[in-house]
Amino acid sequence: MKKYIYLCLLSFLLAACNSPKSLYKKGIKLQEQNLHEQACLYFTQSLDKKPEFTEANQALKISGQRVVNNYLDEFFKSKNFQKVKEAVYLYRSALLFQKKVEKYKILIEIPAHYTKDYNILIDSYLENIYTKALNLLSEEKFNEAEELFKEVSLLKPSYRDVDDLQNVATFEPIYRSAVSFLEIEKFRAAYYEFNKIPDSYKDTKALQKIALEAGLLTIGLMSFENATNQKGGEASVSAHISDKMIKLNNPFIKLVDRIHTQTLINEQIMGLSGQTTDNTAVNAGELIGVKAILTGKLISFSKTKKPIKKEVKKAWIERKVKKYNPDTEKHYFENEYEKITYNEFYGSNEVNISFQYQLISTESGEILLTDIINLYKKDEVYFATSNYNYRNIVPGYWRWPNKKDSSDKINKSILEKNALKKLFRNNQNLKPVTQIADEIYNDIAKRITQDINTYNPEK
Repeated sequence: MKKYIYLCLLSFLLAACNSPKSLYKKGIKLQEQNLHEQACLYFTQSLDKKPEFTEANQALKISGQRVVNNYLDEFFKSKNFQKVKEAVYLYRSALLFQKKVEKYKILIEIPAHYTKDYNILIDSYLENIYTKALNLLSEEKFNEAEELFKEVSLLKPSYRDVDDLQNVATFEPIYRSAVSFLEIEKFRAAYYEFNKIPDSYKDTKALQKIALEAGLLTIGLMSFENATNQKGGEASVSAHISDKMIKLNNPFIKLVDRIHTQTLINEQIMGLSGQTTDNTAVNAGELIGVKAILTGKLISFSKTKKPIKKEVKKAWIERKVKKYNPDTEKHYFENEYEKITYNEFYGSNEVNISFQYQLISTESGEILLTDIINLYKKDEVYFATSNYNYRNIVPGYWRWPNKKDSSDKINKSILEKNALKKLFRNNQNLKPVTQIADEIYNDIAKRITQDINTYNPEK
C-alpha cells in the first residue's frame, strides 16, 4: 500500500509538468520492462489530461490486464497453499484495480472460475473470523473483537449482525466506563464518556442526561462591591463576566441572571434574618436553587496621567539641487541642507487595578475558588510632526538658525535617519484612562471565567 501511494504521488507530480504524449511514452518504456503497474499510472495520468488519447487507452488496457492477471496468479497460489487471508486480499486487489480502470471505459476481465473460488474462500474466511470475534466478545476482549468485526464489515458489509456486534465491541467498554463514573458520582467524566457513544446505544441518552443534571454547577452572580473611589468598575467586571460565561462552551456551567439572583436572594435574606451577611447570602442562594454564588470586590484602582507634551527639536531638511559642471559640461545633483525645527510629542496613561472574587458553595458554605487579580496596563505615545516632508528630514544639531557654527552637525547615519522617520509614522492617539480601565476589567473577567470554566468540583 505504501509503495502504491508513493507511486501515485510520484506520478501526480510528474503529470503536473508533462504533456499527455510524454506521459504516454514514459508509460510505454515501463511497459516494455514489464513494470505494468507503474506504467498504468502514467497511462491514467495521460488520459486524465487527454481522454480521447486512443494509444494511451489501448496501452492501459494491455498493462491493466497484466496487472490483474498477476494478482489472480498470486491469488491462485495462495489459495492452493491454504493462505486464505492472503488469497482473499489478492483477489480484492485485482477487483479494485479492475474498477479503477473501468472509469476510463476499459473492461479488464476476471475469469469466472477465479470469482467462484473467491466466493467459496470468502464465505469460509468470514465464518472463521466472525466466530473468532464472537468468542473474543464473550471473553470481553473488546478491542480485539472490534478489529475482527471491522474486517468482516469491510469484506462483506451487513454480514449477519456484524454492525450491531461491532457497536457492542466499540461502545460497550466506553459505556461501562461511563456507568462506573456515574456510580462514584464523577458526573462530568461520565457525561463526556457517554458523549463518545451514540444516543441509541442502550440507555446512553437517559444516563447522560442524569450525569449532566447532577454535575451542573448553577452559579448566581451577586452584585459586586467597590472599595475604591472609581465608580462603575465593579459593574463593568460583572457585565464582562456575564457575557463571557454565557459564551462558554461548557454544559456544566449555568449562570443565573445577576439582577434576578440578587432580587431573589434579597427576598430570602429578609425571610431568614432581615440582614445581609455572607452566610445568609449563601443560605439564600441554596434556597433559590443555585449551587454556588459568585461574589467580587474592586479592591484598588490607581491611575497615572502624563498629558501629551510638545518639545521643539532641531534638525535639517535635505534637498537635491541640480548643478552644472563647466569642466565636464554635464549636470549633476548635490545634497544641500537647511536648518529646520520639528515637534516631538510624548505622553502616557497607566492604570493599576486589584479585584478579588470568591465562588462559594451554597450547599456547604465552602469557598470553591478565590483569587486576588492584580493587573496593570500602560499606553504611551511618542511621535513627531512637521510641516516638511518627513522623509527628507535628517537628524542633527545647529546653534544659530541664520549663521554657521562649529557645533553644527548633520547626522547622516542610516539607522538614526530611519529612527527619526519612524517617529513621524508612530501612533498619535493616546488611549484614555477609561478605555485602559475597561480593557483591564475585561481581562479580569476573562481570568475569572477561565478559572470557573476549568474548575472541576469532582477532582
